[in-house]
Amino acid sequence: MAQTLYRNLWASKEVRTLILGALILSICLLLELIFLFFPLELEDSVLEFLFWELSLFEGTFTPLLTIFHLIIWGVMFFSTLMVYAIVRDYTGGRTGLLEIVGIIVVFAVISMMLFDAWFALFFLGVASLIIGYLYLALQP
Repeated sequence: MAQTLYRNLWASKEVRTLILGALILSICLLLELIFLFFPLELEDSVLEFLFWELSLFEGTFTPLLTIFHLIIWGVMFFSTLMVYAIVRDYTGGRTGLLEIVGIIVVFAVISMMLFDAWFALFFLGVASLIIGYLYLALQP
């Protein structure tokens, strides 16, 4: 039975990438939901160091929490892009620049609704770095 599962599911690179990308995306979404719905419980847990506040321009800023969220959103964006590209490849097409920009815009709008405009701007920077890395990685 293990050989059958290996041959049918895990042997193909595309299916393996699709499964792992979907799992990474779901883990990141669940982690963000925990931070969204249970912030008070997290402030009293092991992750309390993320909530360190810094006074900046007559307000408070949590730099470690912002960096943590940027990393999680970057991983979510990358895994979404990876899953979309695999599905698009299976249907016989290629992922175009307009589709990538559409995914970036959706992520930026959702991040602006959940956090604020500064976080969306920081996310656009992270997404640009990821797209730039992917572009440079494909060069011969």
